[in-house]
Amino acid sequence: MYALQIDQAGFVRKYWQQRPVLFRAAIPEFSDLVSAEQLAGLAMEEEVSSRIVHTREQRWDIESGPFASYDRFGESHWQLLVQAVNHWLPEVLPLVEAFRFLPDWRFDDLMVSYATPQG
Repeated sequence: MYALQIDQAGFVRKYWQQRPVLFRAAIPEFSDLVSAEQLAGLAMEEEVSSRIVHTREQRWDIESGPFASYDRFGESHWQLLVQAVNHWLPEVLPLVEAFRFLPDWRFDDLMVSYATPQG
C-alpha cells in the first residue's frame, strides 16, 4: 500500500479540481505499477479509452484509440494516455487506495500516461 506524504485536507482545499500542482516525492519509494508494454496493449483494446497527444511543429494534436501500432508516431514528441486503468489492471489498486481520502464522487478513475522524449 502507498501512503501520500502531503497535507490531504490542504490538497483538497487548494488544488483538487481547482488548479494544477506537482508534488515531488509525494509517495516515497514509488515504483511503476504498469509497464509501457502493458499500457500500449491496453490502448489497443476497443473497450479502453485512450489517446495519443503528439507535438508537430509547435502544435499539439490528439488521436483517440484504439491503436493498432505506434510506429508512425516515431521515437519522440508524443505521449500515450489511458483512462480507467484501475478498471482493467488490478495491480494499480494500491495506488488508488492512497487517494481514498477523496470522496468516491470526486474520484473518477486512474489515468496513466507514457511519454517519449519531448512527449
